[in-house]
Amino acid sequence: MKISNKSLIVAGILGTVGVTALTGAGIASAESGTANTTDPMSSLVQKIASKFNLNKDDVQKLFDEDKTTHEAEREQHIATRLQGFVDDGTITATQKTAIENKLKELKAERESDKETLKDLTDAQRKAKMDEKKTELESWAKEQGLDLTKLKGIFGGRGGHGGPRPTDNAN
Repeated sequence: MKISNKSLIVAGILGTVGVTALTGAGIASAESGTANTTDPMSSLVQKIASKFNLNKDDVQKLFDEDKTTHEAEREQHIATRLQGFVDDGTITATQKTAIENKLKELKAERESDKETLKDLTDAQRKAKMDEKKTELESWAKEQGLDLTKLKGIFGGRGGHGGPRPTDNAN
């Protein structure tokens, strides 16, 4: 019964922590000057494991499963939204396919850029993101897409529940 209670406690903490903790732990680690090898959540995982006398690997596995679940839900949400845009005539089926391919490309770029981005200053990181935004806007124009009509597809500012719709007026 104790293991079950511990699992419930960890699950509750994960639900409460959410995306804000992901960002906060990364910032706190960067500000404290501690070297963080690969996962910005490792410090939080360690703290939870220690606090509740849990196996760190089990806690990490729970975090990883939660992340995978959220990514799958986000992908399904986007697929549903894109089909809705096709159904209502906002985009064509060909444009939908182009968007899906672009999203896969952007995801791969984000993964490959993780290491280089963390070593940049805030100003350099912002310049890099602005460059990516300009590239995306150019790509969309080539595809005959109006990004303002595709809110929530290409992300934007993050927050609880994932990226929010992009405000392309900026």
